[in-house]
Amino acid sequence: MRTAIYIRVSTKMQEDRYSLSAQHTELTSYALNQGWKIISEFKDVESGGKLDKKGLTALLDMAEDGLLDVVLCIDQDRLSRLDTIAWEYLKATLRDNGVKIAEPGRITDLSNEDEEFISDIKNLIAKREKKSIVRRMMRGKRQRMREGKGWGKAPLGYLYNKTEEKYELDEKWAWVIPLIDNLYLEKQLGMMAISDELNKISLTPSGTHWNETLVHRRLISKAFHGVMEKTFSNGETISIEDMYPKLRTEETWQQIQEERTKRGSQYKVTSRVKHDLHILRRTSFLCGECGRKINLEMHGTKKSPRYYLKHGRRIRIKDQSVCDIAINTVRFEHHIIRAIKEILSSEEHAKKYIDLEYDDEKLVLLEKQHKENQKRIASLNGKIDNLLDLFLDGLFNKETLIQKQTEIQTELDRMNTETQELHAKLILIRSSQNNYDSIYELFEAAEGFETELMPLERAQLFGKIFPKGILYRERLDLQFKLNGAPINVELPIDSDPFPWHRSKKQK
Repeated sequence: MRTAIYIRVSTKMQEDRYSLSAQHTELTSYALNQGWKIISEFKDVESGGKLDKKGLTALLDMAEDGLLDVVLCIDQDRLSRLDTIAWEYLKATLRDNGVKIAEPGRITDLSNEDEEFISDIKNLIAKREKKSIVRRMMRGKRQRMREGKGWGKAPLGYLYNKTEEKYELDEKWAWVIPLIDNLYLEKQLGMMAISDELNKISLTPSGTHWNETLVHRRLISKAFHGVMEKTFSNGETISIEDMYPKLRTEETWQQIQEERTKRGSQYKVTSRVKHDLHILRRTSFLCGECGRKINLEMHGTKKSPRYYLKHGRRIRIKDQSVCDIAINTVRFEHHIIRAIKEILSSEEHAKKYIDLEYDDEKLVLLEKQHKENQKRIASLNGKIDNLLDLFLDGLFNKETLIQKQTEIQTELDRMNTETQELHAKLILIRSSQNNYDSIYELFEAAEGFETELMPLERAQLFGKIFPKGILYRERLDLQFKLNGAPINVELPIDSDPFPWHRSKKQK
């Protein structure tokens, strides 16, 4: 039996202490006693709920190359605590290449339905155990904070001293917060201008560029005047004073919040672009019926504005009909607020708006569409090549050549973008296992945005999370990117609260 040994722990601490070496010793001894030939060994120090791990990926590559008969692990949960789609992918890779799963004392042949069923039950139990562990960890973290002890990643400008179990200043980055405060309060710069100034000096500690969202988080955070404050999924908020050395005073933090309020009021009375006040101002929309651009337009008065998503002007489409879609935003604004809150509250609630569950049939359809797109791209490239030959043969003039090239290139660009997004979605479905965790991290910036942000700040943040949207008569799809794959948040549109207004216009 050609054997690959696979060992895994979830944390660096487990690796350094005993778990990996203990697994390695026991599995090597077992394989030799069975008379198996150890071809290779793989290890990971990552969560079992994630498919895209270096060691596991290399193991599956070796299986697909036909080099293995069995993968040996101390327990199946070392190999997988994956969700349904990822587990099916892993099983299929092993089964299709004739590779069995072995634990000391047991071999599972995935081509045998009964043994596969038992393996599925094991994976289900491992997933439930993982969720139970997470719940226990969060209970422990809440209790730790109740006892006045901190936890979590150190904010920008701080380091955690493990020996003394306290947060200390990081001299390398301690300059950032005082500079942001000075630029905001003294220089009266906005968040975009502040991010530009920071980018002139340095990138962020993670090597990315500063942006308005990163600046905003630092302006509203209480951590920099010493307070650790966390709100847990059960709704409990716990605060600890003097957890961090102060990079600003509490008075300065209060001044910043007052300044944000003043600027918000100022936006309401000055001649700034009126649509900036609306949450959807920084999101671009397309019509789900005719594919044309949708505008955000204000009707009514300045004191009582009504906002609509609608076409800028009436244009006949290919079948000579006129798309007159116009939706008052009051018909779905409350659904947007509720969706963000529920997506942040739990994975179960998020599933009401975001569909990330793909069965085999849906996956086949996506793969088919991806292949058809690739054929279409090849066809369009061929058409562009043929145009020049037709022009040289004198079948049309230069103006017609340029027009046709532009039309085909526009379609080609659209198809390339769509195909890249499809490819990213396929990778996401097959590989990424912490989808909700990734979604939560993306939406976390919007937590409390309804009450904490000024109107323009809300629009800017919302536009970053949802850069695109598609409008239908019965629903609104807001689109965000997850690892490069476009994901829709589907929101219902309520019935028209002003039906008399439309009927009067038609008369």
